[in-house]
Amino acid sequence: MKSQNYLFAFLFTLGLITSCSDDDSNPISDPDPDPEPVSNNITLTIDEYPEDDLLLSVLTTNLTGTITYAIATESVENAFALNGPALFVGERLAFDYETSETVSGIIVASNGTESETINVSINLNNIDDIRAFLTDDSRTAYDNADDGEWIVVTENEYNNIANNLADVNRRGNSEFVFDLSGTDIFITGPDFTLTVEDVPNADTNTPNLTAGEYLYAFKYFTTANNFGGTNVKLSETSNQEGFAIIGTNLPGHNIGFNYFVLKGNNAPTANVGYLGIYETSSIGYRIIPGSSFFFENGDSSFISNPGAPNRAYLFQGLTTSIKQWD
Repeated sequence: MKSQNYLFAFLFTLGLITSCSDDDSNPISDPDPDPEPVSNNITLTIDEYPEDDLLLSVLTTNLTGTITYAIATESVENAFALNGPALFVGERLAFDYETSETVSGIIVASNGTESETINVSINLNNIDDIRAFLTDDSRTAYDNADDGEWIVVTENEYNNIANNLADVNRRGNSEFVFDLSGTDIFITGPDFTLTVEDVPNADTNTPNLTAGEYLYAFKYFTTANNFGGTNVKLSETSNQEGFAIIGTNLPGHNIGFNYFVLKGNNAPTANVGYLGIYETSSIGYRIIPGSSFFFENGDSSFISNPGAPNRAYLFQGLTTSIKQWD
């Protein structure tokens, strides 16, 4: 009996020793004596032309202590802005898919004695660039329009899509003619089709489209409220024949300078293109030495009559060889 008790005690003690030995050799809570640094690099995907000051990310670092952050490099100037560890969009125009599909940078974090680099890579979604520069009512009208439909936009919106889309050309009459704000504007009466023959001071933009251009915006001056019928024309034959209406008729508009964009033009010119307009109410012109044009009565595909010399009619189209919309 006594020998059985000794055996039980021996086995119990051996079990305790074995248990303690196993726990000591595999501690659950022991920290890794040499942990790998955590990567704090940033990779995001956003739409091109985000809003200025959009928060992109709150940066983190493996450093301890008081941390400062600074932009070391940017693939596009002014793309990023920092407020402490908060990384923001600097300028929305830096995020242009047609210029660069990815915008990148390097941020340096420092605690005064050590530093760490954080790589930032922003991939861009290609969106409708025309829509990106419209606001409020114009954007709503654009969303509701069908492909091939013209909508009214503001002067500021027209200028934004002229200045910020890629590879933009001004066709028809040059910006020189429109910028002569102190010069008298004269009027031609209603029901004429017009096209440009020659435009002085056109800089690098000729009045005619080259092959492969998309027409996407238009402006002109009138002295009468217009309730429909005026249309934009384009010929790929010559500046005197073969003119066809581009898109719908222009929507109703008012006295003064008027601005329009064309939604969803999917047909680039195959040859040299000649821009024209049929106006139902009136169209303005300025006296510019060396300017010339052709005209025809009514809404016509043929424009055979040479006009009076030195008249620069106030109409212009915006074109690009890069399709930047859906």
